[in-house]
Amino acid sequence: MARVLVALAPGAEEIETLAVADTLVRAGCTVSVAAAAPTLSLRGSRDLPLAADALLSELADESFDCLFCPGGMGSAEHCRDDPLIQDLLQRQLAGPGLLALICACPIALLPRDLCAGRRLTSYPALRDHFTDRAQWIDAPVVVDGNLITSQGPGTAIQLGLELARQLVDESTADAVATAMLVEPLSARSAS
Repeated sequence: MARVLVALAPGAEEIETLAVADTLVRAGCTVSVAAAAPTLSLRGSRDLPLAADALLSELADESFDCLFCPGGMGSAEHCRDDPLIQDLLQRQLAGPGLLALICACPIALLPRDLCAGRRLTSYPALRDHFTDRAQWIDAPVVVDGNLITSQGPGTAIQLGLELARQLVDESTADAVATAMLVEPLSARSAS
């Protein structure tokens, strides 16, 4: 069973956080939500309460098949500026596991130049942040090796399904999509 760590930072975009985590749970992944804050509960980008299973510092030494960082500008800036999260991003990209970032959160790749030479996407208004370092692609989800990026709240389920495809398998991702009344990935790639 694939293990996924969600790094929940203050200001995380609620739809992105929950849609991706929920999709992965439906696919059979074990999802741990870890707060990058001093407490297990924090406020999202729309001031809705969000809760975690553990503090990020408690899980930082464990290995996960996927590290997911939700967007929301507050979350993105926190991930960009937090040394612990920077270490986790770098370690995840250097290993065999997946690193998934959505919306504004790809800016967290900039301090250590972790996006150099890579293909990625982000919330479209942030594309200029990447022009000198990476190839920004206007697509809902972009896969470049073990780096998977997505554009925003409306693409969160697509990101979750792509992660389910890679962490479990395509038939499971398609079954989850069908059950959620979303077009399966295999149908999209066939058209």
